[in-house]
Amino acid sequence: MGAERRFFVKFELMLMAILMVSMESSMAALHRVGGKLGWNPNVNYSEWSDHERFYVGDWLLFNFDKRYFNVLEVNETSYDNCNDQGFVKNITRGGRDVVELTQARPYYFLSSGGYCYHGMKVAVNVEMLPPAPEPAPVKNGSLTSDAVSLKIFRYMISFAVAYYYLVLLF
Repeated sequence: MGAERRFFVKFELMLMAILMVSMESSMAALHRVGGKLGWNPNVNYSEWSDHERFYVGDWLLFNFDKRYFNVLEVNETSYDNCNDQGFVKNITRGGRDVVELTQARPYYFLSSGGYCYHGMKVAVNVEMLPPAPEPAPVKNGSLTSDAVSLKIFRYMISFAVAYYYLVLLF
């Protein structure tokens, strides 16, 4: 019974690996606010956000010391004036806090207690995810060489992952 169970576990892992590698869906991104610097004073969050693309369904991760800082979602006027009164939502939970970007619109965040005046504020403009590109036209019902190469590459990766799980881990 033990050998039969191991076979089914190996088979399920192989099937999951193949499905994961061959999936062609877009996944939401997790953006670490401030990158390696996290949510701290004297960080240029405008520069950080200028190098990121934000789409509906993405997440923001705020890493900070909750003893000193917090994260508040505010409106544009409060953001511009570093006003922490009448905030939209308090994101703060434990110092590793996330917020899902659920709508295509600008979002504004700041830290209260005067830290906003030390740069602890960020604005992100969230866009709808662009549609997937149209597939290349197929001539005479045959696949293009690029499409064939991509399929072969995906199956090779799937096989390598499956081999790793089946042979090397068990």
